[in-house]
Amino acid sequence: MNNNLNIPVTEVSVILPAYNEAKRIHDTVAVTAETLKEITPSFEIIIAEDGSTDGTADIAAELSRTHEYVKHLHSDARQGRGKALNRAFKFASGDIICYIDVDLATDMKHLRELIDAIRYEGYDFSTGSRMMPESDVKRPLKRGFASKGFNLFTRTLLRSKLYDHQCGFKGFKRESLFKLLDSVEDEHWFWDTELLVRAQYAGYKVKEFPVVWRHGGATKVDLIKDVIGMGSQILRLWWQMRALPVIGGRRKIFVSAILALILLALIATILGAQDIIESAKTASLSTLMLATFMYLISWPLRGIRYQQILSRLYNPQPVKFLTETIFISQSANVVLPARIGDVMRAYILKHTRNIPLTTGFSSLTVERVFDIVAITAIGAIAASTAAADIELNPWITSTIYTASGVVVLLFIALFGISLTRDSSKRIKGLLHRFSKSGDYTDKVADIAAQFAHEISVVAVKPKSFAVVLITSLMIWFVDIMTCLTVLNAFPSVGITSGSLLALVFLAVAVGNITKMFPITPGAIGTYEAALTAVFALGGIDPVVGFTAAVLDHIIKNSVTLIGGGLALSSFGMGWDDVLSIRVSKSAKSKKKQM
Repeated sequence: MNNNLNIPVTEVSVILPAYNEAKRIHDTVAVTAETLKEITPSFEIIIAEDGSTDGTADIAAELSRTHEYVKHLHSDARQGRGKALNRAFKFASGDIICYIDVDLATDMKHLRELIDAIRYEGYDFSTGSRMMPESDVKRPLKRGFASKGFNLFTRTLLRSKLYDHQCGFKGFKRESLFKLLDSVEDEHWFWDTELLVRAQYAGYKVKEFPVVWRHGGATKVDLIKDVIGMGSQILRLWWQMRALPVIGGRRKIFVSAILALILLALIATILGAQDIIESAKTASLSTLMLATFMYLISWPLRGIRYQQILSRLYNPQPVKFLTETIFISQSANVVLPARIGDVMRAYILKHTRNIPLTTGFSSLTVERVFDIVAITAIGAIAASTAAADIELNPWITSTIYTASGVVVLLFIALFGISLTRDSSKRIKGLLHRFSKSGDYTDKVADIAAQFAHEISVVAVKPKSFAVVLITSLMIWFVDIMTCLTVLNAFPSVGITSGSLLALVFLAVAVGNITKMFPITPGAIGTYEAALTAVFALGGIDPVVGFTAAVLDHIIKNSVTLIGGGLALSSFGMGWDDVLSIRVSKSAKSKKKQM
């Protein structure tokens, strides 16, 4: 064994992790040695032989005796890929340490590029990629699909910038590798993914380059078992790298989330937790899937509506881009209290498309105004219809009347602003009553006037009003139909009468009006409570009503969060950007080039 573990004496160490590779280990060593001789005069090849039972150990031992540059590390018991590599890294003496799969699936012409990225280009880590557009890859469709899914999940959830985390063709700068080695917990197939993710979080330079890759035949990967295992490891790493720092650094978010859970738990306790579980078991899975698909339809409608709003403010943008920004801001609203996520959208528009913050906030305000208008109108119509057969509680009508009053007063104010020729002057006069005249006061007045003017442009002009209102009604109609579909997933519920149908419309309207008072993130708990209470007026069992409300909210929040994660990935952003309400530098530079 090498006695100078801390004093590198070799330029390049190449590790070959081997388990039952008797048929090809000899040829692999020969090809690797011939390739290395053209790259560096100072190298070693380490066969990290991991409890083989087919004679690989004997062949590796013979190769180490006959070739000075071959070293053999043997383990009597199977350690797992990660643990075997860890042991080999600590045994290696090279300044640059690489490992490549024994099947040589990656064309060895890329070995020089792997090494030179660290030797000459200043990278800490280098890795071949089968997923980049320029890569030349041939592999079974089933494994290709699974690998793409795994890497997409990793990029989305862990905010990795790499396309391929598991190509068995990697190089490391010794010093950088050893600083991270002990922090990697996985000992099997997720090991290299975790290492690369931790390297990016630590700020190390990682080069990913396309390779020619051919499937090497038999594999040691158990597709089902290892996919499930690696999925759980992604979630484990997400919790360590993403969730815990957020919880630890943002106590208010944590407290508000706990409040939501307490509220849900309190309702469940009153109704009977076991009864709720039994009720959930009766729901039709196919109907719930239909509800999910139905809710997806509302998202492009949201993008179209927002495009209409921005177009009328002279800032037209593609529907896809706007739908993604809405996904991100709504995802933030699911996890943050007080609808703080709305702020995120204005910053995205500013830093990616150079849209003024005033326009970002005014356009978002218009969207919120028309949400209230649409849902209040639906609620008022539904209340009048349901009231013919059902006696409504005073708090329901009070909620609708209050929302209606707010809408009327708001539009009176906007109409007044639209008729004012010099709104900036009037606002300055108002501000001067509370502060001294000066550049700062004048600037605030100008911003406020611009903000009010932009809202009035969309909200008061008849054509703009009609277009945005119609799309808003369509969005909320889909939202309500989603809830109706969820409710119909339960055999004990049959929405047949017009009054009961109106009651569902009323329930969703009231539930969303309560979101104007954001006590908990995404109104979790308050939304379910409102729906359950209204459902009960129509004779729907509170247990079933609450279960349906919870499932409805889960479907909607899940679609929002998944869509938000995919949108963040396409923007080059991560969840900490959402939680910090800031745009990452990578997102800024990427979008400025568009």
